[in-house]
Amino acid sequence: MIESLIEESRWLEALNPLTAWVPKAMPVVIISPHPDDETLGAGGFIASRSSQGVDITVIAVTDGENAYPNSPGLGNARRNEQEQALECLGVPQAKILRLGLPDSSVEAHEPELIERLSRLVPENTYLVAPWSGDFHPDHQSCGRAAEEVARQNGADLISYFFWTWHLGGPNLLAGMNLYRLPLGEEQLRIKGRALAEHRSQLIRAEGEPILPERLLAPARRPFEVFALA
Repeated sequence: MIESLIEESRWLEALNPLTAWVPKAMPVVIISPHPDDETLGAGGFIASRSSQGVDITVIAVTDGENAYPNSPGLGNARRNEQEQALECLGVPQAKILRLGLPDSSVEAHEPELIERLSRLVPENTYLVAPWSGDFHPDHQSCGRAAEEVARQNGADLISYFFWTWHLGGPNLLAGMNLYRLPLGEEQLRIKGRALAEHRSQLIRAEGEPILPERLLAPARRPFEVFALA
């Protein structure tokens, strides 16, 4: 835990001086490799955009069914959790598009992912996706697919982070076009409510959950960090 706190302090020292980002009023498409990634990496952004009436579509790439071994029904549970979390953030169920690709095997379906995303992402849109270097293979595949679709369709690519905060360090992002999005008290409260909906990832009867409290410090910051292409 002490080591984790030291790492977070290093990140805060590096990230606090970043310039504040003021997003334009344009439609948003969020790519979420697993249910919860959109909340962890961009929940405050989603809440702030939806409160201003911006059109937001969330593309759920997998159902996160393989987060734990031998867990029948986990995919259904995580879909429900994601729907409840996004409702907190202001995104109705009708704006969630599910691709149903296999959890932990997105890379094997990357060409299909690119082809399907290319039909769903118009130009003059913020395409918000995990950074292609975000350590988890599914995040990396989604990031690469987003880069290609943004190149093809002319969307504005915005990258978010999660595993980078735990498995990387500030030098990893040196030279990137990083901005911080400040979050007000209400946005933090809404994001916290949304995060709490992902119960299967926060609490586990046997063994450690995917998201123990020590991994949640970046998601509780009073700002979110994005890389603008």
